Amino acid sequence: MTSKYKTKQNVYGKIVAFFLILVIAAIFIIFHFALAKVTIKIYSQVKNLEYSSLVELWPENSLEVSADKILGKVIHQEFELSVSVPSQATAQTSEKAGGYVTIINNYSKDQALVATTRLLTPDNKLYRLQKKVIVPAGQSIEAWAEADKAGAEYEISESKMIIPGLWEGLQDKIYAETKGMSLSGQPVYQVSEESLAQAEEKIKADSSKQALDLINLQLPQKLQIKENRLFLEYQTIESSKLGEQTNETTLTQKIKVSALVFDEETLLEIAKNKFIENLSSTSKLVEFLPETFSYQIIEIYPEKEQAVIETKLSAKVSSKQHLLEINKEELIGKTADEINQYLNQFTIDQAEIEFFPFWVNKVPKFQDHIIIE
Repeated sequence: MTSKYKTKQNVYGKIVAFFLILVIAAIFIIFHFALAKVTIKIYSQVKNLEYSSLVELWPENSLEVSADKILGKVIHQEFELSVSVPSQATAQTSEKAGGYVTIINNYSKDQALVATTRLLTPDNKLYRLQKKVIVPAGQSIEAWAEADKAGAEYEISESKMIIPGLWEGLQDKIYAETKGMSLSGQPVYQVSEESLAQAEEKIKADSSKQALDLINLQLPQKLQIKENRLFLEYQTIESSKLGEQTNETTLTQKIKVSALVFDEETLLEIAKNKFIENLSSTSKLVEFLPETFSYQIIEIYPEKEQAVIETKLSAKVSSKQHLLEINKEELIGKTADEINQYLNQFTIDQAEIEFFPFWVNKVPKFQDHIIIE
């Protein structure tokens, strides 16, 4: 009796174990088909794409908030600035050699020198000042001098000159030096379009720095801004006249400054979102290139305390055109190597293949488990 009972127990145990194995196998198969998937990431024709967009800045206390606008504030400042640059020089041909000389006064008193004052080189070539000058004590000035006579022999290089009309005891204290004399003649300095443009450029450069300093003095350290947050408007108050004969071109302008204070990271996120929204359906974003991010203020509305900012941002994108041509049915049952062989028929730069779970090494039968990105 006991022996028969044990035999039946063994039989029932084997049956239970068998069905348990079947259940485990069934569960494994179900999980296998439920979880098995393959992800194929395709990178084709990767290129850098730049996109520019306009972002509106609204007052930080504004009740109208949207994802494509940035909140901030506008700070205003005004100041005047004057600059001078050399006027345009036009050389005049001359029969007499001439050039600028530096007259040095190492004496304790100012020295006046009349026009036609003689300047003599060590080899006895004589030149004369063309205008009266006064050389302050302990200083030096520049003046134009020409040869006493015509001729190419008066063209010289660098030289020291004495002033023979002075008392002999002063000639080693008050003297002239030249870097050279030539027949090109004394240049005529005239206000030109080029010199006026140079003055405007100088004002822009100087005003940006001055404006930035003025604005940042009003802001705590963590909110201080850079030049690309400035919007400057220029109004001319005084300027040299075109064609006027003068050594220097001068320009005075009033500068109206508007400076924007906002969170730059928020602006970057808005630029990214606009980039994605405008990406074509046949392109796929690979990665942003944040180092290419830049922006500038293109419009200010002072009465509304609003502004328009133009942003520029580049990203790596690849074509998605081939994704539409890939037939998932043809991928079923293929290994990673076989998938790569299949993809060779398309113009693809790179493909990444990931199976899941770890024991899966072939493409599953269900097409919705085949993910192509």
